[in-house]
Amino acid sequence: MRFIYRFLRLWPLCCLKALFRAVVVLVYFILSKRRRITQNNIRFAIGGDYKRLALKSYLYFADMVAFNVKYLQNRDFIKKHFTVEGYENYLKAKSLKRGVIFTTAHFGNWEMLVCAFAVLKEPINIMVRPIDNKSVDELVESIRSSCGNRVLSSRMSAFEFIRMLKRGEVLGILIDQAGGDGSFKVNFFGRKAKVSESVGVFACKLGVPVLPAYLKEDGNSFTIVIEEAILCDTDKPKREAIQGVMDRVYERFEDWIKKQPHKYFWMHNRWKE
Repeated sequence: MRFIYRFLRLWPLCCLKALFRAVVVLVYFILSKRRRITQNNIRFAIGGDYKRLALKSYLYFADMVAFNVKYLQNRDFIKKHFTVEGYENYLKAKSLKRGVIFTTAHFGNWEMLVCAFAVLKEPINIMVRPIDNKSVDELVESIRSSCGNRVLSSRMSAFEFIRMLKRGEVLGILIDQAGGDGSFKVNFFGRKAKVSESVGVFACKLGVPVLPAYLKEDGNSFTIVIEEAILCDTDKPKREAIQGVMDRVYERFEDWIKKQPHKYFWMHNRWKE
């Protein structure tokens, strides 16, 4: 796997895009179940020409993978083409000395988001779900950690993450996929979606500020956008306060996605029963 990755990095970006686009188009038409999930997700959430948008989202994903193969470990490229907007929100959150949770969705180039932040500002801890294929998992982890970030398995004990936050560390989490035991839900595009409430629990039990962030792309310029922190409303009952944090996080996600729906990872069965 490492040899293939190193070989592909030598290719021009245009050739990488052509390769990965060909692969995802094949996947799109061969894996009919996944295609239907993608189309149905878009049909219920966005409407319009959902079939065209489904294919467009696949092609965006192909371009993103090609871009990351070429540039994810290229610090010089990142320093030249990436900037940070809203860094004051990050510094304000850190000043509370309660730890910080960076959260984002599978929207835009989420891998480059955390890598570029580590290169431009400072490394953070990132929670990821291990990939089932061990060799692929090892390769992806080495690429992620090469940016300077510390890669942590989502299967770690929650107490480990709590200790990190109590030490004032920063934890990055993707939270827009189904999680938890199914009892906790938020409204997402007008439908109830099962989520893990862990971010809301950390925010309300530990007072941790939650910072939604995403990567904005404009040609060959890229901006890490860090939005204002979401804080727990401690005047409300605990369960209601946790729900409030999670609802506000998903409202931010929904706002991003509505503006550029093809950049969301619709392939996931987000509203499964």
